[in-house]
Amino acid sequence: MGYLRSEEEVEAMIEEMKRKSKGKYITQGVTFSKDSERQMELLKYALMYSTSFSGLGKELIADKFESELSKNKIKSNNSQPSNITNDSHTEVVEKKDTGNFLL
Repeated sequence: MGYLRSEEEVEAMIEEMKRKSKGKYITQGVTFSKDSERQMELLKYALMYSTSFSGLGKELIADKFESELSKNKIKSNNSQPSNITNDSHTEVVEKKDTGNFLL
């Protein structure tokens, strides 16, 4: 997998997020366009299959990077299994600046 940033760059970004946040958590948001039928379907299924959107997001990220996580021996601390099955529908998007990340 090709990365957009080095591990050192990301560690510096995370330290900056920690420094700037006043609470216990770092929050990263997800927006869904009301005009996108696909995005509205994604939101619908996310809300149907999960009691916590945040928990679902973390589990999906863990699934996506499972091989990297196992290399670093990071284990999930969430005891609830994910009820989502992976679907092979992917959307190709032009890279653009979204603030914290490039898509």
